[in-house]
Amino acid sequence: MSQQQDDLTALHWLFDMLQHIDVGLVVINKRYEIELWNGFMENHSGVSSTAARNKSLFSVFPDLNEEWLKQKFDNVLALRTPIYISWEQRPYLFPFKSYRSITGIADKMFQNVVIRPIKNANGTVTHLCVVVYDVTDVATNKAALSAANRKLDQLSKIDGLTELSNRATLDRALDVVYDAYKLHGGGPHSLVMADIDHFKKVNDSYGHQVGDEVLQQFAKILSSASRRGDFVGRFGGEEFGILLPNTDKNGAQVYCEKVRTQLEGMKIATSQGDISITVSLGVCELNDKAMGVKGWLAAADKALYAAKQQGRNRTVVAD
Repeated sequence: MSQQQDDLTALHWLFDMLQHIDVGLVVINKRYEIELWNGFMENHSGVSSTAARNKSLFSVFPDLNEEWLKQKFDNVLALRTPIYISWEQRPYLFPFKSYRSITGIADKMFQNVVIRPIKNANGTVTHLCVVVYDVTDVATNKAALSAANRKLDQLSKIDGLTELSNRATLDRALDVVYDAYKLHGGGPHSLVMADIDHFKKVNDSYGHQVGDEVLQQFAKILSSASRRGDFVGRFGGEEFGILLPNTDKNGAQVYCEKVRTQLEGMKIATSQGDISITVSLGVCELNDKAMGVKGWLAAADKALYAAKQQGRNRTVVAD
């Protein structure tokens, strides 16, 4: 009698543990009917054990992917081996609301799910246990880390002041276009180097804060004049590089004159009042004579220098 009482006590403890463990436990039979529905499932689904018991899992949760999940269940029953479903494969199986205090990243609970066969005393398998783990903390932390890494990667490619691509990113874009040109031909492709005239006077007269405002406004003008697929970057200081794929030198000159005349005819609003500036531009179309990217850059830079020498506020196209 004492042994029987001990067994009943142990059974009671086990049942109490199953009800209060912080893991979802669902036992279903071959007809997918629920025979055990623990406290975790009650609390997160709002469906009591009494209401769920002896009902089809798919009637309790009609939004489940029935065909997909039945195939999983049948495979476990036939093969007698568990199946694991990671949140990275499928964010959740049961659409439970997330109650984690990790601010707005997850509306639903992220879940790892294990479907295990339950062997009877005679070795047969007629029931399955679905184990649901709440991994919202892990998933949201990983998502936040991935977002931060993407942001850092983006920042490493962007000039912080103008929000254009930086010099390193511009160099990579030039390498890609040049390598494709040498391997497959095609084109034409043009490179524009642009430099704000007498920018040092702006800094000396108004201060570097105003100089930064001028650079930011000029960057917006370059971007607004560009097409989808063009590549606009800050080369350094007041110098900018614009890669115009599939554009010959005549098309590049049209682009340059659009930018130059727009800047010439406007006043740039700054914290110290309106300022007038001009820009000089040099153009080089990629050709077989270019000695690599450095040669292409040097030719565009030489055309820019010629524009400066000829009086500034003009576009010069390299021969």
